[in-house]
Amino acid sequence: MDVTEWDDPGRIDDLEGGQRRVLAATDEMMLVHYALEAGAEGEPHAHEEATQATFVIEGVLELHGEYSRTVEAGDSYVVPAGTVHGVRALEPCRVIDAFAPPLESYTD
Repeated sequence: MDVTEWDDPGRIDDLEGGQRRVLAATDEMMLVHYALEAGAEGEPHAHEEATQATFVIEGVLELHGEYSRTVEAGDSYVVPAGTVHGVRALEPCRVIDAFAPPLESYTD
């Protein structure tokens, strides 16, 4: 078992309007934390091979793409592989995403 400390994650990426922190990954799955400012957007995209599960820790997100709705702290959702999806933070947000299998672009 591996433990990743908050101050020493696998990777940190500064994004326009936020930050992505790769917390832990194996060959089978990956755990990622996002901190997003109000107005930050994740453009519609699809992960062809990965299923994504998301838990909203704090804030409110607007989902768009194949599914459109608003989710808030305490809500979770699953995006099947190949499903077009995107988000916009309606207020400052913190979310956890799990990807199975891991996204190679986050481990390079």
